[in-house]
Amino acid sequence: MKTNPATFIIVSLVIAGAAYWYFFTGTGNQPPLTASSSETSAQTKFQALVSQLQPLTFDTAIFSDPKFTALVDLATPVAPEASGRPDPFAPVPGVTGK
Repeated sequence: MKTNPATFIIVSLVIAGAAYWYFFTGTGNQPPLTASSSETSAQTKFQALVSQLQPLTFDTAIFSDPKFTALVDLATPVAPEASGRPDPFAPVPGVTGK
């Protein structure tokens, strides 16, 4: 299939015109969203959530309940052990290799 040079020129001009319009007329170069507007929105949401949590209280009477105070710690203490050899790949003294 043979392409017509006139078709190539017209397509190139349309692409160049679209690129010029996009980059130089300002429609393609919209400024990014400002951080202050998103921060303000995030701060507003955060403050709304904090205001909902402010009246939140916990009943700490459970800590003085006899059932709670009767609980016993069953943790097993871990005894410290000697560390290994400084160089685990060094030959062991007194052992002959084959």
